[in-house]
Amino acid sequence: MSTTQTYLIDAAADLPPDPREPMSEVQAARLRELTDKLDEPFDMALTKRQAARRIAALEEMAA
Repeated sequence: MSTTQTYLIDAAADLPPDPREPMSEVQAARLRELTDKLDEPFDMALTKRQAARRIAALEEMAA
C-alpha cells in the first residue's frame, strides 16, 4: 500500500522580491541613524535593495 503526500504550493514564494518595493521601516530607521551620524543626505524614496546598498556603504564609512 502506498501513501501519497499533499504539498501546498505557494506560487508567490517562487517569485523574486519586487525590485520596486520600498524600504522597510527598520531600514529607514537605520538609514536615518547613519545619515544623521555622518551628515549625509537621507532619501526616503529608496527601494529595499537601494537602501540595503546605501546602509552597507554608510556602515563602511562609519567604521
